[in-house]
Formats: sequence, structure tokens, C-alpha cells
Amino acid sequence: MEQEGIRFRYGDEVAPETLPKGFDAYVIATGTPTARDLPVPGRELKGVHFALELLAQQNRVLYGAEVDAAHRVTCKGKDVLVIGGGDTGSDCIGTAHRQGCKSVMQIEIMPKPPMGPDDPANPWPNWPRTLKTSSSHEEGCVRRWNINTLRFLGENGRLTGVEIQPIDWEPNPEGGRPKMVPAGDPEVVKADIVLLAMGFLKPQLPEVGENVFFAGDVQSGASLVVRAMASGHAAAGSVDAYFN
Repeated sequence: MEQEGIRFRYGDEVAPETLPKGFDAYVIATGTPTARDLPVPGRELKGVHFALELLAQQNRVLYGAEVDAAHRVTCKGKDVLVIGGGDTGSDCIGTAHRQGCKSVMQIEIMPKPPMGPDDPANPWPNWPRTLKTSSSHEEGCVRRWNINTLRFLGENGRLTGVEIQPIDWEPNPEGGRPKMVPAGDPEVVKADIVLLAMGFLKPQLPEVGENVFFAGDVQSGASLVVRAMASGHAAAGSVDAYFN
């Protein structure tokens, strides 16, 4: 790409509100960098991490990066709790096994999807609401659904467990999102490390000029790579049309 004439600059902060001068068109493709947090009591305890703190660091380590022990996020010898039932959570499970975890559990606040391949209430092209079992799950993982996280527990500033509670979802008489109601007594799950894999927040896009285009997850919210690629093609077409 450099040989084709593309210039790359690294270490620059990108903000749609303050784009650098001197360009006729801009394509913003910064993704969804802000992970959804879980602000419950004990969130500050050492051992509670966003999923990408583990996954991104592990990728760098595999490519030869040196990470000192004080900043190393590792599941080796630990009881691991993954909060979030999607693909990122599955990646955490596989990585935890590669690092030599003691045990791993994955909890999800939503109900267990049907086993089915067909769901008449959710036809194509909607996202299929069927149970996904990845190769990471097959390596060994306790999976639980309809579980709410109440608080993180710890001693001397370090995580030791998580208080969770089974819940159900009931129709909201006012409409909109169903209401979460308790469906069992709270319990404590032993955990030395928690990985928050609950998705990413869609960025709030500012008002921009007609020569600024958005592509990928920054426009749609977190989605699939193939959709990001299609969005990139569409953005390129829009830029071309803008110049013509």
C-alpha cells in the first residue's frame, strides 16, 4: 500500500471534530474503541479487566512483545469468569485455556438461545437467535444464561469472587425493553479474574461537512468484518461520487 502512494502516520489522535487541514475528503474508520463497562460495586478491584486487555496483549505477546509481570494480564492457574456470551467472550475462553487457567465460566444476562436451526419469530435476514457453541466452548467451559452480576468481591484490593443472581425477563407494561426480575437467590462464584466481554458502545457521530465519510464499526456499531469491508467499499464509492 505504501508503494501505491499511501502515506501512513502513527501515534496521531483522530477526532472528527478537528480533522487536519489540507485534504479534500476524509474517511473516518476508527471502529468502536469504547467497551461496555459494568459499574457495579467492586469494579475497581485488581483482576477485573475488559476482554481486550487480555486479548490484545496476548496477541502482542505471541508476536514477541515483552510485558513486565506487573502489567501482564494472565489466566494461568486462575478461576476465570467471562461476562458476556458473544464471540469476544468465546475468544476469552480459548485464550484462558491457552494460558493454563484452572477453570472458566461464562455468564450471559440474556436467555439461552434455542438450539434450533429455525426460529419462525426471527426470520432471515435478521441475526440468527440460535445457540452458538464454538471450539473454545468445546475445550471446557461452564455456560449459564439469565444471570445478572450484582457485585465484585475481594480482599486486600484483589478480586476473589463475584456475586451473581438468576433473573427472568418480563414484558414491560409501558412497552420497550422487557423488565429484569429476580428468579433465584444471589450466589457467589469464585473468581480470580473477570473478563468483561459485553460488547462495545456505538460512537456518537458529530455533525460534519459533506466531504467527510464514515466507514465500518464507527458508523454501524460493532459488527462483522465482512460488513466493515462492505462499508469501506461503499465509502470509497461515495468519495469517488463526491469528486465527480
